[in-house]
Amino acid sequence: MLRLPWLVFLAAVGLLSGPAPCQPTNVIFLLVDDMGYADVGAYGNRYHRTPNIDRLAAEGMRFTDAYAAAPNCSPTRASILTGRWPARIGLTQYLPGNVLPHARMLQAQLPIGLPLDETVLAEPLSAAGYATACIGKWHLGNGEYAPERRGFDESFASSHWGSHQTMFAPHKRLLVPDAKDGEYLTDQLTAAAERFLQQNVDRPFFLYLPYYAVHSPIQAKPELIDGYAGRSDPTGRQNAVYAAMVEGVDRSVGRLLEQIEKLGLDERTAVFFFSDNGGVPSRAFNGGFRSGKGYLWEGGIREPLIVRWPGTVPAGTIERSPVSSVDFYPTILEIAEAPDLAGHATDGLSLMPLLRGTGSLARDELFWHYPHYSNSGSKPAGVIRRAGWKLIEFYEDSHVELYDLSQDPKESHDMAAAMPERARSMRFRLRAWRESVGAVMPAENPAFEPANATERYGLSYKDRWDPSDPIRARR
Repeated sequence: MLRLPWLVFLAAVGLLSGPAPCQPTNVIFLLVDDMGYADVGAYGNRYHRTPNIDRLAAEGMRFTDAYAAAPNCSPTRASILTGRWPARIGLTQYLPGNVLPHARMLQAQLPIGLPLDETVLAEPLSAAGYATACIGKWHLGNGEYAPERRGFDESFASSHWGSHQTMFAPHKRLLVPDAKDGEYLTDQLTAAAERFLQQNVDRPFFLYLPYYAVHSPIQAKPELIDGYAGRSDPTGRQNAVYAAMVEGVDRSVGRLLEQIEKLGLDERTAVFFFSDNGGVPSRAFNGGFRSGKGYLWEGGIREPLIVRWPGTVPAGTIERSPVSSVDFYPTILEIAEAPDLAGHATDGLSLMPLLRGTGSLARDELFWHYPHYSNSGSKPAGVIRRAGWKLIEFYEDSHVELYDLSQDPKESHDMAAAMPERARSMRFRLRAWRESVGAVMPAENPAFEPANATERYGLSYKDRWDPSDPIRARR
């Protein structure tokens, strides 16, 4: 289909006569990989330098209870781009998953990519006349599953898995067009994003920019690392390389803000900032919440979320409503005033009442389903958050933990034994939700032998699959 610049299209259909029409709103979605809840100053970090991300918060809305729909990569990305629970899609683990023959349970089967029958956000936006680009980490499949085959007009350095082995060019198996030796990956993605903005100044656009940072390998530019010499980290982590990696992302955010201002687009561009899961506790700061990446305690799923949209989102506001990554799809479509594709239904709710300050969300429950063992050491489990209460059901033995997040956000006091009726009713709701979305449960492993399991992981990692193997569905 022939694609015309937006203003040319309006002129062609005779809409530029008389008063200028209202310009559609652009959307930039910045997704950081493995960033902890409090890795930026706006969320209380006093070690990392993040003035540009802090500026987003000062000029927009900062959410305190924003959640990833999963405790790791691929399922959260799928939820952002489809608006659907990972359990409904069947993509509940990072791809391609891990093989754990000695685990107590057999993990739920995985697809090799985001199922082809799922609608991706770029598709309805493209149909509405938006230019769309995916620049950065895709992690939802190769070949026919790749972003340029799923509705995005452009993709740049959008790999699946296993290719990102260094932050400095050459990047080995990650293809970065025109990369020069020594160039830093975060900067390369930002430069590609700047080009996309310049090329689409006269057309509404959706830029999906999932950075590879701050995922391992933990590497940063030497000049930024040097800036942390003698600087004290109140959390005790004192990881100058990780801090410099975070600062590298922040500087890229600053470049993008400068670019949209230079192009005169800042007043009609909504910018989202989010992380795909909690950080790795040894280097990231998860705000004092329990645990981190891979776990369903708060440290693994509660994320920094900032939305800046001048003239619409009141500056410097704080929103405490629980929201989920499934909510971004309907929110962005409403921002763009674009209809969804026929037959596609989302699990999320538009955040527009919160962003405009006009109302609340008609929802009091959020859900998680993680029928896997993570590479961080966690075990299969599911979660329901209802109002301020949170129940975790562990699938190996069906025991539950119950927390009052309003009084105990660090999940220090399990209330399941003290409040059995509440625990029972919430477990019933969680199981009813799993049935409603067709969630696949892990099965008992007939080959499980406790002697082969380790205390840390509950399994042996000696039989993990070779990452150089072709990507395919694995148990």
